[in-house]
Amino acid sequence: MPRKIEKNAKSKEEALRLAAEEFGVPVEELSFTVEREIGKGILGKLLGREVIISAWVTKEAEEEQRIRETRELRRKKMEQQEAAKAAEEAAKREKRAAKAEKPKRPAPEKKAEPKTEVAPKAPSSAPKPEKELSPAEKKRREVTEKSVSDAQYFAETLIHMMGLEDAKIEAKNGGKSVDVTVSGERMGLLIGKRGDTLDAVQYLTSLYVNKEKNSYIKVNIDTEGYRAKREETLVRLAKSLERRVLREGHDIELEPMSPNERRIIHAALQSSEDVKTYSIGEEPNRKVVIALQD
Repeated sequence: MPRKIEKNAKSKEEALRLAAEEFGVPVEELSFTVEREIGKGILGKLLGREVIISAWVTKEAEEEQRIRETRELRRKKMEQQEAAKAAEEAAKREKRAAKAEKPKRPAPEKKAEPKTEVAPKAPSSAPKPEKELSPAEKKRREVTEKSVSDAQYFAETLIHMMGLEDAKIEAKNGGKSVDVTVSGERMGLLIGKRGDTLDAVQYLTSLYVNKEKNSYIKVNIDTEGYRAKREETLVRLAKSLERRVLREGHDIELEPMSPNERRIIHAALQSSEDVKTYSIGEEPNRKVVIALQD
């Protein structure tokens, strides 16, 4: 049953117009009946006239409205599908264009490389035996109880002088090195920017431990697992820059690094068939370069 509404106005035409506005259709698509008409003749002139009608949209008009709505929905759906298809085609074209424009590994320009530090070569399938140390050399590298206590004393004194009085320092014999672990609050102050302060403390402690001319014992100082985290970060950086060099076709110079950090970059890319690494510059501004293989 069609929905009906009642409208009252001073004339039938005005009542129909109000009904058409509420339905949202032209007046021609309405059917109606006059429910009441007040004020005909002389009485209407004196008191005013009012017409009340019941109006409804004709069945044919309702059908046409449904058809229009269905067409509109279908049109919007087709537009969305066409837009999605166009976006997919554009993405495919862009991908094909990027693939076609990929550089073919141009030969890198020869640069004057002062004091070049070449990355170690990839290891062969058969591991090389370690060089046999002479008895005297073994003696020089032997970690002794004195070297451990010297590292403990010097690192503790130096770190406490830095204002880290609550830091706990523990030195132990690591077999081939003296390993010093530092724990406590404000360890970021000990690490410094990119580990610079930690490296400096390690270097000074190593000098103190090896103050005798006839000894060379390696000293490692770490806190909160910083060394392992930094190595992981540098390996990820090396792999990322390898992809960038292949993509852009030119060499990339890294920021100055310590010898240990440069060794990590070299080792991470030593087995790459696409890029090579070498170092340029003088300490402390020596840096790694990642370049395409010749």
